[in-house]
Amino acid sequence: MTEPSNEDAPPDAGPCPEARPEIRPQVRPQPQPRPCANPRPGPVPAPVLGLQRSSGSPPDPPSPRVEFAELLEAEFVRRWPGRSVGLDAVHRYAMIPPGKLLRPSLVLHAALAVGGELGAVLPAAVGIEGAHVGSLLHDDIIDRDTRRRGRAAVHTEFGPAQAVVAGNALFFSWFAALSECRRLGVPADRVERAMAVQAEAGVAICRGAFDELAMRGDLELGVGAYVAMARAKTAVLLAAACRVGAVLGGGDAPTTELLGDFGDQLGICFQIRDDVLPYDPIAARAKGKPSDSDVRNRRPTLPVLIAHRRADPKSRAVLRHALLDETEPELALCRIRAVLERTGALDTAHAMADDHARRARELLTRLPATAHVAHVRALALLTRPAH
Repeated sequence: MTEPSNEDAPPDAGPCPEARPEIRPQVRPQPQPRPCANPRPGPVPAPVLGLQRSSGSPPDPPSPRVEFAELLEAEFVRRWPGRSVGLDAVHRYAMIPPGKLLRPSLVLHAALAVGGELGAVLPAAVGIEGAHVGSLLHDDIIDRDTRRRGRAAVHTEFGPAQAVVAGNALFFSWFAALSECRRLGVPADRVERAMAVQAEAGVAICRGAFDELAMRGDLELGVGAYVAMARAKTAVLLAAACRVGAVLGGGDAPTTELLGDFGDQLGICFQIRDDVLPYDPIAARAKGKPSDSDVRNRRPTLPVLIAHRRADPKSRAVLRHALLDETEPELALCRIRAVLERTGALDTAHAMADDHARRARELLTRLPATAHVAHVRALALLTRPAH
């Protein structure tokens, strides 16, 4: 990397702080696939799962950071076993090992909170994770990011065309999953309502991604416009996960809307925390994707917008040069980070995320007394920072 000359440097650029030592993320070992006569994806009968809800309240869920992780990962392996080829091989690479599994966990906890059966809604949880991963396949192509979850991105490993097709197939699997829920005993009217929620959410997500592209390089963007974009890009899918789980589990309309609003607030909180990560070098490396992606793509995330609004003219010039003109992304990231620290933008962004988390938890207190407490508690715990 060649350091730019002094003539190319923005005012008050300053030296870049010394890089911190690299922290390598821990990679969970993949579970061994179970014998399967048919490698194609298909429904799992509830008796095979052995997870029917017994009489009375469900048992306390596992740790909130790994809730249902083993169940979901085993289901991914069953659907995309080690001998998968062609499209299934791409899907296996994309889905295993999984990420945080936040969205499918929301489906399952929401369904169980309203008294649903875990085995009957499991396909919907798998489907929503597929839709999420499919969006990541496309995002990595759009952003030209070559790594995801600590390894080569799908388009780097298999090719951009293959990644586009694989992502499209995962979107369709989201809807196919609902037909599995029907075969496992979920009433048809619930499946129909869940289908409507998913279709509306899918269009909104695409609109949010489109709007984000239009916002590139716009440092005058208001915080309100940013929150609207974050709601469509990220929060919509988390809200849909909660609504779909509640609908399939048999929740009434007011309870479903409360859980959906919870997912909305959680999603905005989640997006803000994600936007802060690139400016924490250790956390960014642990995330497993390039920390300079937002800078390379001239994306004005919330902390940058806050800093630009607060900064003096000299620091604004630094931000503008770093985001719009700097040709070395790492150097740009370093200079932006310095302005964020001087203006207190990171602390403000963290406070905004915490406020949305508080609103999410408050919504859960309005759930009816019939809601299963263990799963409501697990939803509340998901509002805590991951690190």
